[in-house]
Amino acid sequence: MKLMRGASSVLLVWLWAAMVLGAGIDGQDREREQRERPEVEKQAIERQDLEAFVDGFVTARMEAHHVAGVTVAVVKNDALVLARGFGSADIEAGRPVVAERTLFRPGSISKLFTWTAVMQLVEQGRLDLDTDVREYLPGFPLETRYSAPITLRQLMAHTPGFEDTAMGHLFEDDPDAVLSLPEYLRRHAPAQVRPPGTWPAYSNFGVALAGRVVEVVSGLSWEAYAERHLLAPLGMRDSTFREPWGPQREQTPMAPALRERVSEGYQWVDGAFRPGGFTFVGGIGPAGSLSTTATDMARFMRAHLNEGRLGEVALLAPETAREMQRTHYRVAPGQPGMAHGFIESEIAGYRALGHGGGTVHFVSDLQLIPELELGVFISTNSNGGQALIRGFAEELVRRYFPAEPPSTASAPDDPQRYAGDYLSTRRPYTTVEALLNHDMASVHLDRDGQLVLSRRGREIRLMPAQGEGEGEGLFRQADSGEPLRFLDDQSGTVTHLAVPEPIMVMERVGPLANPRWRLAFLGLAGLVFVATLGSALLGGWRRPRARRATVRWAARLTLLAAGLWVVSMVLALAGVLPITRDVGLVFFGFPPPAFVAAQVIAMLAGALSLGSLALLAPVLGETGWTPGRRLRHAGLVVLLTLTLVTVWQFNGFVLMG
Repeated sequence: MKLMRGASSVLLVWLWAAMVLGAGIDGQDREREQRERPEVEKQAIERQDLEAFVDGFVTARMEAHHVAGVTVAVVKNDALVLARGFGSADIEAGRPVVAERTLFRPGSISKLFTWTAVMQLVEQGRLDLDTDVREYLPGFPLETRYSAPITLRQLMAHTPGFEDTAMGHLFEDDPDAVLSLPEYLRRHAPAQVRPPGTWPAYSNFGVALAGRVVEVVSGLSWEAYAERHLLAPLGMRDSTFREPWGPQREQTPMAPALRERVSEGYQWVDGAFRPGGFTFVGGIGPAGSLSTTATDMARFMRAHLNEGRLGEVALLAPETAREMQRTHYRVAPGQPGMAHGFIESEIAGYRALGHGGGTVHFVSDLQLIPELELGVFISTNSNGGQALIRGFAEELVRRYFPAEPPSTASAPDDPQRYAGDYLSTRRPYTTVEALLNHDMASVHLDRDGQLVLSRRGREIRLMPAQGEGEGEGLFRQADSGEPLRFLDDQSGTVTHLAVPEPIMVMERVGPLANPRWRLAFLGLAGLVFVATLGSALLGGWRRPRARRATVRWAARLTLLAAGLWVVSMVLALAGVLPITRDVGLVFFGFPPPAFVAAQVIAMLAGALSLGSLALLAPVLGETGWTPGRRLRHAGLVVLLTLTLVTVWQFNGFVLMG
């Protein structure tokens, strides 16, 4: 149905743009189990061969996925091995991407700088990871639903219990609309929807909150702290967290010499690249406002691969750097976990620590493999970048450092028990964004009886695997080898799916809680309402006339409610469809006027639906109508009521803007 397809398209756009993307683990169990293999020799990578590999990988995918520009840096054994730029930083001006000079916007990779700053202050004894963050923010109105405190340790693991929201506020395109960090945190605080320290859900707000703690404790703005204690010590002279703000920000904006070297961001629309202008992230700067070059990011990677040291500069003490890279949280045994801010993953059989990042136009990835003393950074300036960077680090590692393939296991006795729909914990719960943002995964059996995972437009076979922990449930993705684990409750029923990304977990949902089924129902209800209105206009509802005025009013009320629901759905669709062509509208123009009008009309339709339900009893007793007429009316009232309930479940009456 059109409504469902439109909303699904928006979902894919939002997931790309925002990527911007159990129980604690103590003692020795925090260290991730690695498959036994001989110690990897500190071998170098032959630069000429690496250049040929990177050139071939990037240039082929740039054309295939419509990417205007790419910048890449690879470090190995505490040295820069490769830094390359590809394509255009500004197509109209004819400015190429130069790895040493062109600034890209790596989005959420900025978070690694914030967590490094937190660990610096922990090392100095000025912060404690297990103290309630409200103690560092006196007077800040952080509302929580649960009594347990929120700590920096939980913020680092994305387990403070917050919902995830983004539409209409995460990014700005107007420099005069950029809020200060404390003002942003006050205006856009998400609801706490689960106890802290339980299931993870990626939280931009949580990282920005930690950045505010750094500001208050250090006495410096986030931008000034980053310059003084992170960027300058590492010699990252071509990097900044400042943006070209308007004068209302009352802070020094990005230096003009840097601004003129920032790459343009592009969308591929109607067969051509369309520039998108500068995207401001300053309101939530610690979570994503960095502008940097590939060579500067190489310095950052080298420092973290060398226990916090770059040359004579010690960004962190060795023990602090090691603590930052240990696994501190894991959803389930055998799964990648969270270090302090670094997202753990498995790349070609090796433990990797990294972070992805996305703004409206830029898509980036940073991966460190400590065992290999290898770091890889790649950033793209176009909305096709996600497809380009997928698998880059993995193919590079497989080429130069092949590892033993993972062990396999026998097929589970009852694979059907894992089949079903799963919904990510990283989603909005209390805002109307829930209508559009729902990261879903479906698991089913193919013709050969193999489990298949359908997620984000991909079909991936799941192969049974051996791993730590008891019982069945551990699988690996056939294409990448990444692990997944199905989790049972005490009764043995599968309730969750732990995906490779430890920043979320997937909750198993039935049809009534499945957003896709809800959208399908709304589409079907809309068709029934249109058919009913058409029948009424053609005279099918005019005779025989009801004897009582109450019943006549009930009939009119029901038809009016159906009509308003149709108008609301059409307006909602009109507001949503443009977003599928311009990802910026998810943030800059949301909610569009048509969507707000749809919400207001839905409120009226909901009120009339309740009125129709209240008048149902007199209608059922109306002798002037045939039994068939009364039954049709009752069915329509039930459908109106169910539509009201479904829209309510999507938070459709929570106005935004």
